[in-house]
Amino acid sequence: MTRLLLGICLTSFLACGGSTEPTAAAAGRVDVRDNSFSPAAVDADQQKSVTWTWRGAAGHNVTFEDGAAAAPTQVSGSHVRVFDSAGTYRYRCTVHSTSFTSGMVGSVKVN
Repeated sequence: MTRLLLGICLTSFLACGGSTEPTAAAAGRVDVRDNSFSPAAVDADQQKSVTWTWRGAAGHNVTFEDGAAAAPTQVSGSHVRVFDSAGTYRYRCTVHSTSFTSGMVGSVKVN
């Protein structure tokens, strides 16, 4: 009986557009962990926000290559940015990276 109910619930969930695959990259959310952004690359639609949430113990920041408002070095909290235009926006933690191409880096691709 339990298996039957579980099967019905899963079928209903998937029929309504749900998925059993992880959707973190498409959700506009990035975890700021100790020395990494997870996921490192996300997709977002124009006029939608991406939220960075601190989850580690060390201090990190989010600094954008395009000079947009950055999140200061912190160990907790979150930072939100709304992307107005299509393009790829690179960012890094200046504490743990000296360029936008290596170290603690990430990007947002805006459609």
